[in-house]
Amino acid sequence: MGLRAVIEKLSNHDEFVRRDACRYLGESGANEAVRPLIKAFRDESWLVREAAVEALIKIGSDMGMPLLLSVLKDEDARVRSSAIEILTGLGDKAINVVLDALNDKDPNIVRYAADVIGDIKDKRGTKKLLKTLDNSVVDVQYYIIQALGKIGDKEATEHLLKFLDKDMWLQSAAVEALSMIGDERAIPKLKSMLSTDTFIKAQVVEALSNIADISIMPDIAAAIDAENDELNNAILKALMVLKQRATPPYNIPGNAKINSELLIKSGLKALGSEKPEVCKAATVILGWLKIEPALKPIASKLSAKDEDLSVSAYEAMIGFGNASVPTLLDLLSIPEKRARLLAIEALGEIGIREGEGALIPLLTDEDDDIRRAAAIAVGRLAPAGGLTTMIKLLKDDSEKVRHAAVEGVSAYPMTDELFSNLKGALASDDSSLKRSAIQIFGKKGDKRAVELIEPLLKDHDPLVKNAAVVALAKIEDIKIGSLPIMLLGSDDAVLRKSAATVIGELKDKRGVEPLCLLVANDDDMWVRYHAAVSLGQVGDKRGVVALHKGLKDPVGLVRIASVKSIGALKDESSLKELISMLKDDDEDVRKTIAEVLSTFASDESCTALVSLLEDSSWQVREAAVCSIGFCTNKKYISAVRKVADDENQFVREAAQELMARHG
Repeated sequence: MGLRAVIEKLSNHDEFVRRDACRYLGESGANEAVRPLIKAFRDESWLVREAAVEALIKIGSDMGMPLLLSVLKDEDARVRSSAIEILTGLGDKAINVVLDALNDKDPNIVRYAADVIGDIKDKRGTKKLLKTLDNSVVDVQYYIIQALGKIGDKEATEHLLKFLDKDMWLQSAAVEALSMIGDERAIPKLKSMLSTDTFIKAQVVEALSNIADISIMPDIAAAIDAENDELNNAILKALMVLKQRATPPYNIPGNAKINSELLIKSGLKALGSEKPEVCKAATVILGWLKIEPALKPIASKLSAKDEDLSVSAYEAMIGFGNASVPTLLDLLSIPEKRARLLAIEALGEIGIREGEGALIPLLTDEDDDIRRAAAIAVGRLAPAGGLTTMIKLLKDDSEKVRHAAVEGVSAYPMTDELFSNLKGALASDDSSLKRSAIQIFGKKGDKRAVELIEPLLKDHDPLVKNAAVVALAKIEDIKIGSLPIMLLGSDDAVLRKSAATVIGELKDKRGVEPLCLLVANDDDMWVRYHAAVSLGQVGDKRGVVALHKGLKDPVGLVRIASVKSIGALKDESSLKELISMLKDDDEDVRKTIAEVLSTFASDESCTALVSLLEDSSWQVREAAVCSIGFCTNKKYISAVRKVADDENQFVREAAQELMARHG
């Protein structure tokens, strides 16, 4: 179909036909398509407008730049928005033209050009924006200041500080910009504004929390105002941000000012706010300060619909320690499930013996999530009356409850009663119960269990055999692991696989040679896979030759494991072998190679990564972009520009992020 015929389809009554015409024109890359596509900005369908924008970004024509700038004067906001989006998407291709537009006599053009420069985040725009700033009208100055904030160049700081003495409109823009730039030189001036009668004090507080460290806390807390809930809520949020960003212990000068009566009163009031972010800030700060009148209001937030708020309440209750136990115990009998779960978990975390008996009945609750949480908590506290019920949970219908019960029972001392129960479980027909008992014996390291577990190496259930190998290795001696090495020669593929896994976990270098034999020769793909993984974990370069054979394995998973292990070993001699596999039929193999090549970061590996930017799989291209980020030579970073407008969103975002990071 000719280009003219496609352009005519932009007038078709069907919006999908018009959309597809835009896409076709974008693929054509023809300059003749620019004007019709710009005209499509006025289309009633957002699908068509979006397709026109994407098409023009793809074309990236120099011819279209003046046209796009002229469109910025259009009265239709949709048209202006489309032009701005395209200029922003073109990035480097548009920056010089947009910078020139700052000289335009039309204030609106200057304003929109500043918007684009800010969105591109190109530091080449800083000097020109600063020069234009002083000679512009107030409305335009506002948008220029915003653009300087988006660019984040500290060169603008001193100039922006002057605007903190202007009218509120420009003050607000300057505070926001300084907050985004994050230059500590702005702290003294912003701090002085806390004692002035400004309407933007809440914004100043937020900016200081973004720029300063925890030492600013007393100054922010001192700005509390009994008559200004908006400001007080901003102060609570700022204190929360600073507290979460700091590393304990919190050595804060003037801590008494933070723990002020007015701040506490404001915090208690904020706990009743309908805004989750305000409640969360109050919860974090009052919990941190251990304000006991806040205990019950904070506990009520455990059932909040907002997950961040409920988690913050949970953390605050733990922070209260012993003081929160009575309140948490009261929550164990309420119908609301999330609050009960968090209360159970908090009691386990606090580890307070008071009321531990209240957790034991929950081990038989009808809800498996409650039983699981109770099993974890009881395991941490190990109350005398909980073991019998906990043992029963080893054959619970729910796998997650059984797993929690294994951990819980393992916390108890190995009494004769427990040994007898576990011994009986090993003789059960229930495979999951047997596995649980084996795991507990392994965790306890009880040598009496060896003769009980060894027969289970021939069990009909592969998972039981696997658990037996792991447990026997732990009981024998985690530093020795001779049993797994012996089992590498077993006729049973499950035992060979399990033994290979354990040797990798133990990092036992005596297993290197038999593992190499398994990678190269075993008939079972899972044995070859786990042997290849373990060679990387053991960390002995004697495994490289076998891993090279693994690179040629007919099974993609084995090739992937071999690539990863070579990467873990950082074997430079394998680089050419890996590069030769860049045409592997399996895209997951190519993706793994792209990830591992970052380990070498040499000219040879970086050149190979650049070639992967043209791979047919977007996952491979994305992995290549991420790995190129480890290359030190900027020419390889620059090569990423070719996928900055990739058809896949994840590739585009990865490329754009990398280029922004490297300026």
